[in-house]
Amino acid sequence: MTSFDHNVAEAVLFLRMEPTWVVVDDIRQFVETFCANACPEAEREEALALATHELIQNAIANAATPDIELKLELDRATGRVSVSVSNHARADQIEVLRSRLARNRSHASPLAGYVAAMRVDPESRGGIGLARIRFEAGLELELEVSGQKITVHAVGPLAAPDPETLVA
Repeated sequence: MTSFDHNVAEAVLFLRMEPTWVVVDDIRQFVETFCANACPEAEREEALALATHELIQNAIANAATPDIELKLELDRATGRVSVSVSNHARADQIEVLRSRLARNRSHASPLAGYVAAMRVDPESRGGIGLARIRFEAGLELELEVSGQKITVHAVGPLAAPDPETLVA
């Protein structure tokens, strides 16, 4: 997994919830406000809110139970950020997630991964959220599986990455 020291984060937001589709946008707005206040100089609130929004949507759509946990860690000292969403999933849901992550990571360029995800089925709803996180938020994705509990981590720099690195 990408390096992030979970013991030294300066600002941590932790939510345990049973969200419905109705509150996904509210969670996004809450995270954006939290990030803007916790680390205003980073100017990453929109990207981190996007990553959270996509991870929460993914968890709701692919959860075996309604319980979801969100953990957001901002660390000025290391210049790193981590957005993690955990839920319980069935084995088939875990395999679909693994496949999507592997397909996305197979592209060296986050933009190429995003375009490839859109081409899989342009008419379908869903399936591109993880690629959006990697490209639009500039965060790398990792999957942690412990039995039926899964956690998707979106980890990267606290400062916005150079846009050139996302398309190269």
